[in-house]
Amino acid sequence: MRAFHCSWLGFFIAFFIWFSIAPLLPEIKKSLQLEKQQIWTSNILAVTATIFCRFLFGPLCDKLGGRLLMGIVLMAASIPTALTGVVRNAGELYAIRSFIGIAGGTFVMCQYWTSRMFTKEVAGTANSIVGGWGNL
Repeated sequence: MRAFHCSWLGFFIAFFIWFSIAPLLPEIKKSLQLEKQQIWTSNILAVTATIFCRFLFGPLCDKLGGRLLMGIVLMAASIPTALTGVVRNAGELYAIRSFIGIAGGTFVMCQYWTSRMFTKEVAGTANSIVGGWGNL
C-alpha cells in the first residue's frame, strides 16, 4: 500500500506544481504588461509540453520504473516552479511554463507504478482511485 499512497501523493504534488501559475496569471499579466494572446500562448506551451512528456515517459517507465522517474520529474519540475518569481517578460514566461509542463506528464508514472503494484483484478480500481486522488 506504500506504493499506492506514494503514487497518488506524487501525482498530487505534480498537479499542484503544474497548476501553480494559473491563479497568478491575472497578476502576472498586469505586472509584466502582457496581452491576452501572450497568456494564452503560455497556456498552450504548458499543455504541449505535458503531451510531449506523456509520450516520452511511457518508454522511460519501462526502462527506469515509475518510482525513480516520478522522483526525477518532481525534482526537475520544482526548479522552474521556484524560478517563476524571476520572470520579467513573455519569453521567460513561455520557457517557465514549458518546463513546468513536464509535471503534467507524471500521470503516466502514477498509472504505471500503480498497475505494477496490483493484480489485474484490482488494477483498474487502484488506477482510478490514484488518478482521482492525484487530481484533487
